[in-house]
Amino acid sequence: MSTQFIKRAEPRDGEVTIRLYQDADALLGEVICPGGVEGTHTAAGADADGVLGIHQALASAIELCETRGNIVGVVDEDGLWREEWGDLIQDA
Repeated sequence: MSTQFIKRAEPRDGEVTIRLYQDADALLGEVICPGGVEGTHTAAGADADGVLGIHQALASAIELCETRGNIVGVVDEDGLWREEWGDLIQDA
């Protein structure tokens, strides 16, 4: 089953979420996971401050969501999402 990315205004309980940021020229992501990311074997679990390069954040969110229905919520207040990352479905 492939991962679905759904645009959210804020993280939802029980759902893996990635919040997108821009810092100068770098696109960053913060992964938010029910139960936390500590102790996981993902880049998000290894980084203490929680903000990662976008590709590391996406890979972490995809891995973490596999046991939660393959849905990743995406908080993207600045319209940073890129088509090559996948389809971003608008929240109903």
